Amino acid sequence: MLKYKWCICDMDGTLLNSKEIISKENESALKKLQQNGVEVIIASGRIDLLMKSFIKQLNLEGNIICCNGGLIKNITTGEIVYSKTIDKNIVKEIILYCLKNDIGFLVYTNNMVYSSKKNYKVENYESINKSAPPSLQIPIEYIDNSTVEYLEKVDVFKVLLISDTEDVKLLKDYFSKYKSLTAVSSLDGLLDIMASNICKGSALKILSKKFRMDLDKVIVFGDNYNDLEMFECAGMPIAMGNAVEAIKMKAKYVTKSNNESGIAYAINNFILNK
Repeated sequence: MLKYKWCICDMDGTLLNSKEIISKENESALKKLQQNGVEVIIASGRIDLLMKSFIKQLNLEGNIICCNGGLIKNITTGEIVYSKTIDKNIVKEIILYCLKNDIGFLVYTNNMVYSSKKNYKVENYESINKSAPPSLQIPIEYIDNSTVEYLEKVDVFKVLLISDTEDVKLLKDYFSKYKSLTAVSSLDGLLDIMASNICKGSALKILSKKFRMDLDKVIVFGDNYNDLEMFECAGMPIAMGNAVEAIKMKAKYVTKSNNESGIAYAINNFILNK
């Protein structure tokens, strides 16, 4: 029997390659872990609505950490285990700022993804919807100045800003003035905005406490700054070869990159063969 009971996987830059696909090697390795009694849990900046096909591919049935920890949800029952939303007035301020300054955005809620009309992320999701079966399609609605008032009626877990890398640094500084917000970069050109004190590490601690899981029995895979707190609390933090240096410094192992099925390499060499 393996010592580890949970395997937490970040998505972008970690589980997914640059084509936003879970490789067959990663899929096979994670299913080996499942066969050995290890529960695989996604911990992502995304919301579960954007991960339906990946959840199905890995046959996941338990809990998922979404929106960098702003939402913990049971993907089988739909139960919200934990959530912390952004103040509705501040959501409106953020979106009005984006509309005025031509900054792309996605707004994550429990049942819908709201988007600016033109950004590469939503164009990709619309393309996916054209070929996906209804059960795997992503629910998307567009927001502009005439419809921004609607956001006052919904609970928002995260706003993703989409801009040039240099602009993201300025945006982070700008929105960091709000004490009720957390702003963190997840990938180049992207800024995640959540409620204050939200991070994946805090969500992992909440989940482990609820299910009485010893964090020493948890494997974590990640690559970027929004994975840092998870690396600091998990027993087996493993950094991707493409990870930022801050993540590599906190890791017990550094595996191959996300484009080289680094998760599979680590599972087969650092976990199953130990």
